[in-house]
Amino acid sequence: MTLVRLSLSFTGFGPILADLPAVHAAEECGFDGLWYAEHICAHDAVVPATVYLRETQRLELALMGINPASRHPGAAAMELASLAEIAPGRVRAAIGTGVPDMVAKLGRSVDKPIAATVALHQALKAALAGTEITEEYPGFSFAHYQLNPPAAAPALDIMAVRPRMVQTAVRYADGVCLSAGASRTYLADTVAQVERLLAEYGRPRADFRISVVVPAVVSEDLAQARAQVASVLSTFDAPTLEYLSAGAIAPNALVTALASGRPAEVAQVLTGEVVDAMALVCLPEGVGEALAAYAGTGVDEIAIAPLMPPDQVPDLVKLLAANRPAPAAMA
Repeated sequence: MTLVRLSLSFTGFGPILADLPAVHAAEECGFDGLWYAEHICAHDAVVPATVYLRETQRLELALMGINPASRHPGAAAMELASLAEIAPGRVRAAIGTGVPDMVAKLGRSVDKPIAATVALHQALKAALAGTEITEEYPGFSFAHYQLNPPAAAPALDIMAVRPRMVQTAVRYADGVCLSAGASRTYLADTVAQVERLLAEYGRPRADFRISVVVPAVVSEDLAQARAQVASVLSTFDAPTLEYLSAGAIAPNALVTALASGRPAEVAQVLTGEVVDAMALVCLPEGVGEALAAYAGTGVDEIAIAPLMPPDQVPDLVKLLAANRPAPAAMA
């Protein structure tokens, strides 16, 4: 029986070296991969990926948030090729357009997210294949660019939330990376959409990976854990979070609460029940059941993003590894 892939995801805001014990624990406990999110004004993904790849022997490293606002796709392709050289077959990238507020810090904007994402994917794929590129893309261009391609080109996923970007991922990419804060209802519905589209495009389901980043706090103090997750979720774009919360938050409830500027109203929306639907928050003895609920949505990979102090994460990794779920169809 093949288990659902289990990975450890880092937000990009914490200290790089402080997470090394968790990285080592993931390697030792049989995790499948590491995910590292690039956030403008925090950490890039390339330097941490380099450190973590050199500290491990088998874990796949997925770089999240590669986008054309922060660097030219030609430079991004060079970085991915370099990583693939030092860790053949262990590099993956989840690409997208970036968070508008963060992109704006670089003086950039994204007017047509779908077109920009397709352009980025096509440019990276061509570059990593060693194709000579002379072409104008939306927002960037190449003139006689030709990369020395890596022996094993990194897989390219597309980060998606709404149906049109999910469809774009299915049409072009090697997989889709679904956002943190997604409810199990949203995930099950999106998996169904992906599988329907794969069939329409004639693409084998086994060749396409559906991954999800899951915020997690495992604690004996559930009230505090839920409050901590709610605090993080409240920083998300409200319409996006409402969409991800399918089955958990009433339409327009969070948008209205955040617009009020009153924390009490936000707290009335992000209740403990809502948080439980959108993250992995449980007692230590509940980890197996919580992981099984995510596996039951049909996703291929669960990337756990601990919202916990770094020194607590190695023990969390061991607990997660001891409770790895089987796929929904095999459970």
